[in-house]
Order: sequence, then C-alpha cells, then structure tokens
Amino acid sequence: MRTDIPVYTAEVAARRPVTPHMLRITLRGARTPAGERFASCGRPDEFFGLWLTAADGEEATRYYSVRAWRPESDELDIDFVVHAQGPATQWARDARIGDTVAFDLPRGHFQVPSGTARVLLIGDATALPAIGRILDERVDSDPPVRAILSVDDPRDQQDLRFRDGDRVTWVAAEDIVAETLAATAETSGSAYLWFSGEAATMREIRRHVRHELRWPTSQYMTMGYWRRDAERWGKRFEQQSELPEKLAAIWDNGEDDETQRDLADELLTRYGL
Repeated sequence: MRTDIPVYTAEVAARRPVTPHMLRITLRGARTPAGERFASCGRPDEFFGLWLTAADGEEATRYYSVRAWRPESDELDIDFVVHAQGPATQWARDARIGDTVAFDLPRGHFQVPSGTARVLLIGDATALPAIGRILDERVDSDPPVRAILSVDDPRDQQDLRFRDGDRVTWVAAEDIVAETLAATAETSGSAYLWFSGEAATMREIRRHVRHELRWPTSQYMTMGYWRRDAERWGKRFEQQSELPEKLAAIWDNGEDDETQRDLADELLTRYGL
C-alpha cells in the first residue's frame, strides 16, 4: 500500500472552529484520478498524509487524523490544532470553500484485544481528533475508557462522548507521564493503551509499558505526532551524516516493528536525540 504519494483529491466544503485553538475543515468528494470514492481503512484512529500548499507557496506533507467520515454525504472532517506558525496551520487558516487538497491512503492502528477490561486513551491536543472518533464509534459491548488528556489552554477542552463507567482526567502536559504510569498500574495488565502526542513523551510511555511492565505488543499502541524541540532535534539530526543510513538499516533488518522501534530508540538516544 503506497503511503508516500497522494491518492485522493477533495474540495473544502466547510470550516468552523471547534475550540479557540482547534479548527475543523470538512472535505467533500474525495476521489482518485480514476474516480474511485474515498475508502476508510476501518480503524477509528485512521490518518493520512495531506499534501498542502500554503498561501506563500510553501509545500509540505503533514499527517492528520480523520475526525469523522460520513459516506452518506461523501464528507470527512479533519481537525487542525492551530499553532502560531507552520505550513499546515497557515493552510488551515487560509482554506476557503472550493479549495482542493490531496492526500494518501488512510491507515490506522487502534485494535482492542479480546478480553480487555479497560481502554486507556491518552494524549494531548493533537490526539483529540482520533480519541473523539474512537469514543464516537464505540458499541455497547466495548470496555469502559480511562482517558488522560492534556491541552495547553483550558478553553480547548472538548465535550467528548464519554459514558457511564468511563473516567476522564484533564492534566497539565508535565503530568501526563505520571498519570499514565499510575493508570497502567491500576489495570493489572488487563488494559489496552492507545497514546499519541509529543514524541519524547511517547518514547517514555512506550518504554514503560514495553520494558518495565512487559505488556505484549497487542496491548498498546504509541505514536509520536510532534516534537517539543523540533528545531534543535532537526539540526542535531542533520549534523550526524551517518545516522540516516543506520536508521534505514534498522527499518530494513526484517525484525518485527516493535523490535525495530527499540533499536531505533537506542540509536537515537546514543546520538542525544
């Protein structure tokens, strides 16, 4: 499945603020060049790469979750965290009805194992679109949710679809790891963890459940959506001319995904990344 080329093109059909720092763009009529309609991957945390061109001409590919997919109206919603700068933020702020955007094939990871007693949904503002859809698409037989969520501005807390038996805590960014460690300790190994957010935080949480708690890979999914120190990280990465080749060797070594992630994390740590 190619995820490095745009597959669909769609038009901007609507835009509205969700919270002061979250903007929802509705796309309509997603089609391939052959006229095929958008096909969901079937996972509620599905995402794809958007090929964007900002008003100043800067082009970029950024990854976003599909907040909602309505096949009956041929529409899908994408929620953008509106930062101070960046090509994706600029595109979202400037997008007008009728503008077009291209994106690649959707994929997702959320899959709760049979016998799970509780689902842990954890993340910052960038995770809210996926978490919102996960909550929206639950069925009655699904296990209850323990959510630990963080936003920089309390006004960006969203009224998500929690139900009886769920528990949600809004925390400061610096407290999300401690709260997660406490939540995993309460589950006695019977939970499924889904986390997305800042990359360094993701690595810390993943290291905890994989190497300290020794949860099987079917019990957790962690993704780093962004880096708090992206500029410093990028400059340091560029200074290590041999690093891309070493990382490529890891991704091509034939090991399972999580073993490859372990090796990549160890390598990046050695380089101070």
